[in-house]
Amino acid sequence: MNQSLLLLILFLLAALILYLAAKLYFLKKEFKWLELEQENNSQLLNKKELKIKELERNIKVKLEKARNIHQRMLPDRLAEPADYFISDYYQPAEYIGGDYYNIFKIDHGAMDPFFDQYLLYFFDVSGHGIDSTLLSIFVNDSIENYFKLRHSPGEKISTRELMNYIDQRYQKEDFPDDYLVCLFIAVLDRKKNTLSYSSGGFQYPIYKLANQESLEEINIGGLPISTALGALKDSRQEKTVDFKKNTTLFLSTDGLLEQSSGSEIYFQQLQQILKKYKFLPAPFLKDLIRSDFYNFTGDNQGSDDITFLVIDRPQGELINLHLSRENVEGKKLEIMEFINQNSWSRHSQLGTLKEIILSQLENLNSELKIKALNNQQLLIFSLENSEVGWDSLVNNFPELTSITEKDLNSADNQLEDILFSREEIYFSSSKDRIYFMLLKKENLN
Repeated sequence: MNQSLLLLILFLLAALILYLAAKLYFLKKEFKWLELEQENNSQLLNKKELKIKELERNIKVKLEKARNIHQRMLPDRLAEPADYFISDYYQPAEYIGGDYYNIFKIDHGAMDPFFDQYLLYFFDVSGHGIDSTLLSIFVNDSIENYFKLRHSPGEKISTRELMNYIDQRYQKEDFPDDYLVCLFIAVLDRKKNTLSYSSGGFQYPIYKLANQESLEEINIGGLPISTALGALKDSRQEKTVDFKKNTTLFLSTDGLLEQSSGSEIYFQQLQQILKKYKFLPAPFLKDLIRSDFYNFTGDNQGSDDITFLVIDRPQGELINLHLSRENVEGKKLEIMEFINQNSWSRHSQLGTLKEIILSQLENLNSELKIKALNNQQLLIFSLENSEVGWDSLVNNFPELTSITEKDLNSADNQLEDILFSREEIYFSSSKDRIYFMLLKKENLN
């Protein structure tokens, strides 16, 4: 091979080496740049991530504050007339719910001896966020203002007029057209034994249960409050239903009734529960419905708030006692006489009930309200104390049976399998009240 050809090959190899070296140099430089960029990007991403977490914390704090406001709006306890049992259940779908309810005694001032009335209302506002809380505050504020500015003690209360007052105030606030308030307002009159009500926006009925009668649906109807509809002064009527002894009313917003499981909707199953177990007092019927609902949904909360009320006016011998350390000894004899009635003397759990009641009387450090009912088929005791919880009491008496724990502890249970035994003592508790129940015989339905 001649020298010229070798020089050419050598030149070409040198050029290729230089090319490869240059490429390697730039590749290394690019790699270092990419490493630096990645580091910068990582730092930038870390900063963004920290900002996102900070925003999430701030949002959570704001939501928690709004939730606390909403929780403070909910009543600590519902006013319970002397001859009624009232029980409620509320579970928001999200951090902040759009449902609200309350029952309070109407103040008639010096005319109180001639009146014995309670205002009952519940509503469902659109949405489940801060906007819904603001709407709830508005509705509650409107009701409070009505009694301060429009109602005089001793004056007849018109639920229709109260609805119109809230509607008119709502229109003046100029809320967005897509906001809605579904509202039910009623006056429970213990002198007349009636419930007068007006309603707007609820498509499902309230249910009335009475002894030896089929389930009665009371269609409440009416249009919701909305700026899109304008003021509807003449559209909401006032209606009245009798509230005789041995009658129960079940009231609910649509979250419970519209919940579906497959092709089934819960309100159909609820009707069967109400028909079959209408003998249960309000607190125990509430527990049964709550447990049955979550069995129906597979413990799925659903996308809407779950709110319902059970109001029970029982028949039978009833006592109401207000105890303190000063009068407890004098009242103890009256309570024991009520418990020791011959019709219950052979009940296997009567001794446990006595022990529970005596334990509360002997260690009484604050006021205690006791309500007891004997209708020959059921013996019910209610204890109310706003300063103590009931967990320790329940833990001290393992004989106590909760409907939610015993009868509906399996999703395989069917409606016909829910049994109530005369060999057990049942309890139901809320924040400041606990109820105990004995049955004279097996299932009373």
